[in-house]
Amino acid sequence: MKKILFTLFISFSALLIFAQNTLDFKQGYQNNPLVSPGIIEAWSFAQTRMQVITSDSPESCSGMPLPFGVMGLFENGKDYFVPNAVVVSNLSGVSIPEMKANTQNQINAFAKAYNSLMTSVIAENGGSYKTLKNIYDCIIQLSEIPSEGAVNIYARDLQAYEILSFIKSSEKAAKYNFGIPQGSLAEVFGEDNYSVLSSKRVGLSTDGILADNKAYSVAHLKSTQYGPAVWNPAPSCNYSFRSGTAVSAITIHTIQGSYAGAISWSQNCASNVSFHYVVRSSDGQITQMVDEANKAWHVGSENPYTIGYEHEGFVNNPSWYTTAMYNNSADLSRDIILSGYGIPAVRTYYGVATTGTNTLGGCTKIKGHQHFAGQTHTDPGVNWNWEKYYRLINNAPVITTLTGVTGNLFDTGGSAGNYADDERKIWVLSPAGASAVSLNFSQFNIENGYDKMFIYNGNSINATLIGTYTGTTSPGTVIGTSGSLTIEFRSDCATTASGWSAAWTATTPVPPDVTPPTTAITVDANWKTQDWNASFTDNDAGSGLESQYYLVGSKIPNYNGWMSNGTYGFLNEDFQDNINNWNMENGNFSMIGNQYVTNDLSDGNTNSWSTVIQNSGESYLYHWKQNITSSGSNQRAGLHFFCDDATLPNRGNSYFVYFREESNRVQIYHVTNDVFSLEKDDTCVVNENTLYDYKVTYNPQTGKIRVFSNDVLVCSYTDPNPITSGNAVSLRSGNCTVEYDNIRVYHSRTSSEPITVGLNKEFFEQSNIQQNAGLVRSYAVDNAGNWSPEDYTLHLVDWSVPQNVALNDGSLTDVDSFFTTTINANWNIIDANSGMTGIKYGIGTAPMQDDVVAFSSQSLATQMTEVLANAIDYQIYFINVIAENNAGLIDTFSTDGQVYYGSLSLADISLLEEVTVFPNPSSKILNINNLPLETVVEIYDASGKLILSKIAGNFLEIQVSSWSDGKYLIKLAKGSVFKTINFVKQ
Repeated sequence: MKKILFTLFISFSALLIFAQNTLDFKQGYQNNPLVSPGIIEAWSFAQTRMQVITSDSPESCSGMPLPFGVMGLFENGKDYFVPNAVVVSNLSGVSIPEMKANTQNQINAFAKAYNSLMTSVIAENGGSYKTLKNIYDCIIQLSEIPSEGAVNIYARDLQAYEILSFIKSSEKAAKYNFGIPQGSLAEVFGEDNYSVLSSKRVGLSTDGILADNKAYSVAHLKSTQYGPAVWNPAPSCNYSFRSGTAVSAITIHTIQGSYAGAISWSQNCASNVSFHYVVRSSDGQITQMVDEANKAWHVGSENPYTIGYEHEGFVNNPSWYTTAMYNNSADLSRDIILSGYGIPAVRTYYGVATTGTNTLGGCTKIKGHQHFAGQTHTDPGVNWNWEKYYRLINNAPVITTLTGVTGNLFDTGGSAGNYADDERKIWVLSPAGASAVSLNFSQFNIENGYDKMFIYNGNSINATLIGTYTGTTSPGTVIGTSGSLTIEFRSDCATTASGWSAAWTATTPVPPDVTPPTTAITVDANWKTQDWNASFTDNDAGSGLESQYYLVGSKIPNYNGWMSNGTYGFLNEDFQDNINNWNMENGNFSMIGNQYVTNDLSDGNTNSWSTVIQNSGESYLYHWKQNITSSGSNQRAGLHFFCDDATLPNRGNSYFVYFREESNRVQIYHVTNDVFSLEKDDTCVVNENTLYDYKVTYNPQTGKIRVFSNDVLVCSYTDPNPITSGNAVSLRSGNCTVEYDNIRVYHSRTSSEPITVGLNKEFFEQSNIQQNAGLVRSYAVDNAGNWSPEDYTLHLVDWSVPQNVALNDGSLTDVDSFFTTTINANWNIIDANSGMTGIKYGIGTAPMQDDVVAFSSQSLATQMTEVLANAIDYQIYFINVIAENNAGLIDTFSTDGQVYYGSLSLADISLLEEVTVFPNPSSKILNINNLPLETVVEIYDASGKLILSKIAGNFLEIQVSSWSDGKYLIKLAKGSVFKTINFVKQ
């Protein structure tokens, strides 16, 4: 934990330092109109790689002076280099202390000085500040490299070549936003000189400066400081002879300065330093300064037996150590190795880079300045990649490939002998078709700390390193999960050991699962009259089931399409009838040809949304079809889910998946407080005028989102802070016309799920006679991402009992009495949902009793006639009906009764004919008028219970406000005459 905190602290500190020294090159151009485009950045890059050189930077091991600041200017040239900081100060009017105060002063001072020089150059040469020759003349006048001697002139041209190459680079021009000047470098330097400047390797000798059989020509050569030694890169004052000492080692240096500066510094007799080779950073060009047969002065007491080469750059900035520099430096080392000096390539140091001195023994022949005995300099330092350099030098190792399913692996001494010194051996265990390789070590003993084994998870040393092993600590069992293992062994020059014994075994891969799972809903043909359980059967013979989803829908009578109740987390929209479930918030959506279409190319964010409650208790599947039908740029369309405010531009908090036609991309976005962020951006074919089937799954408990196009997984993302609730899904498109269809939202299930039935429930509509009104859909997906075909079942739904349209005593209209023993009734009982299946009727002396005629089935009869065997005068007879629909729902009905007057005359019966009841229905007062004197009034409720009995005449008022709503029977009796009247309280 301390290490992590320290790293964070260092990173934060680095950010603070960078913030304090933020580079603003633009200021340098603003007030200096003759500063050539890109020249400030080019100079800074060539001298310092745009890094600030501070006073505490390590000194050069060659004694070469250090520049300062981001522009790499020299205040003190140690009486050899031109103190160009003084030149810049004089031309700009900015003092050196002011320049050292901050990087912006350095940039501005350089720009002013360059602007002043360019004014004079244009006056003398003509042309403009963008002319390459004029730019070259300004660079030369600002260079720290002295002008005496051909080598210095060559070195100064090398510096100019670096800077001019920068401003001619299209890559750099794009990165730093400047225009490329016209003209070629060959025109500035001449064809032959340009070939030398850009050559891979350059040699300096008494014959001249040569590369690829071409000589570097110095026009108008001034008299040199060193007389006849002008063509010798290091004058005799700076090197000596080996006096018979054999070459046996190579020293790697970092110059703490520029390539051109190093070449020039070697000409300074006061420096007392030299080096055999110098390597350029940008392209790895190599210049030879001292013949290998002579002793260059670069590593103190170790000079007699070493060949040394300086690498351009600074030890604290790894950007100088380019791939080109490593490659060409390693090429040079291999050339020296093959020259017969007896330096084995495997004696190259490959350990950890360090900041200080770290003396290595004589076994290591190719190493850094810091690794030789008695040294104080620490180059090439912590940023030099020794392992990379070792591999480049030893770039053609012998590799033994073993392809058996099982086998044994021993060191080169076999099962009983020792391995040898100076070994570098590589074995690749790569059984054909293996998914994994297990290597078990039964014995392990190599020289501790000096001889090492490296094991990689793959078929080369470029694979992931599993571990490094030395001494007697066995690797144990090592598993190559890639299907291969690479074992590399390196031994030093002395001390061997018994090595190792190991056995390997390959694991055969399991074939990929390409077989989709199956899902089936148990067929249940019963009418759904109440809540019920749907049963599902899912199977997968391959990778196993990952998730199962279901959807419940209903159909409104006389509609073609299916819909779902969004409050239960479902959506089923096929746009067969209407778009009433959608709220058009932005853009122009309409239903065309059973599809939902938006066709506003100018709109960058259309929005039509539908309510779907989503929560953390379920996983969800969003399934829809989509077709981008326009041609244009930046066309994209998709869907938001888990929206908590779909009316906002980005739907509040939500996720959305976008498919981009122009770039063939699929993207997953996370929206927080209506601000979206791109979380995943993957390749996905999206062609215009092509209908795609999209599926998106989301688990709010894990945060995992998976996107499928035509059932192929194309993108996935796991949100560490998943959204756990939402109330809508929303369609979104930008700058295109798009057709949506079959938009559905499913959620997770088990093998049995309750389905609710009734108003505002999952089955929220009833069947129209025999039309299906309930829908259940099912999907399953396995762990390999294979989707089952969808299964679905349709269901008949009816939760309503039969409806009584009319029920009358008598053969036609309702009667209250009959005079013969023949009794009649008629009815109209219907069921609009499932239809009627049967009628039973009976006759009783009270509602729903069959004490006179027992209930009997009458199929779908609409009337009845019975002859009463023992009719009783003045008895009320009730016709009672039991009605059943096809869903098995039953309801019962009773007539209001009819009185049998078998022995009465018409005159007797007329006594009660004038009686009236009003208002009927009534909620407060019941009035009975025209009653004969001493009429008995009895009132019964629907169950036959007597609730009121009075004797009245003429007019009777009864308060009914406290009665329960429903039907009541009023029975009037005058002597032997009866009359019944129905009354409704509401």
